[in-house]
Amino acid sequence: MSDTTKTYSARENRSSTEIPGGAREFAREFVGKFSRRLSRMVPFRPFNLKLERPLVSFTFDDFACSAARDAAPALEDAGMRGTFYYAGGLAGLLENGQEIARPDVAADLFSRGHEIGAHTHGHLDVHRTSNRAILEDMEINKRQIAELTDGRAPTSFAYPFGRLDLRSKFLLRQEFGSLRGIKTGVNSGIIDLAHLKAQELYDSSSTIESMNRLLDRVEKRPGWLIFYTHDVKRDPSTSGCSPAYFSAVVDLVRRRGLTVETVADAYARITGQASVAAA
Repeated sequence: MSDTTKTYSARENRSSTEIPGGAREFAREFVGKFSRRLSRMVPFRPFNLKLERPLVSFTFDDFACSAARDAAPALEDAGMRGTFYYAGGLAGLLENGQEIARPDVAADLFSRGHEIGAHTHGHLDVHRTSNRAILEDMEINKRQIAELTDGRAPTSFAYPFGRLDLRSKFLLRQEFGSLRGIKTGVNSGIIDLAHLKAQELYDSSSTIESMNRLLDRVEKRPGWLIFYTHDVKRDPSTSGCSPAYFSAVVDLVRRRGLTVETVADAYARITGQASVAAA
């Protein structure tokens, strides 16, 4: 066999076993989508939640200055406190056109009884980030929050962008007491402490009437309802709400006499484990 024939045969053998670049990319994307979808369906930390009365939590992701300025006082006036998920790498910067709260704002919220939860330092898309990078980033996030909260490590976490996959969920599942996503729903029956459901509180996607109906359902079948939003200002972003709307929802909850707690305190109530606030 000539050298030319040998070379041709070798190339032919390689081409018959190698996966074309386009096919590899398709397979990678398919596996990624499957992993992301499955991570939202399969409970990694199942817990049988049975409540006689509903629990409500108000939360704020990578919270803007406006949330601290306008939402926190509304909660305090009603005798409530919220959970503010902090990503220190964004502090003082603009995210989606919103100025993100600085460390002194987070520390002030904590001093007023609110919870400061973890949200990664760099606001990572964890399903696209390596395990090592996630853990290194989380250590920074935890350390900074502890410095702002009298040395108390965060026990609540919210996935940035609400994104996760099987790998990242497995990695983070035991790092915190609770981990919250953005899958719509009320937590009742068998819940997943590694991916709590939540209800967005946006002017662009809900109304007082729809919130009233939601609260009706929660009272009929008690569960843990976790609201989340970002900015709270007169002209909110599509992922925020106005102070008037936020206050109206708070008032709906107050008038029904529902129990409102931070995520850490609600977690402590349902599991019997001490919350960070009680540490």
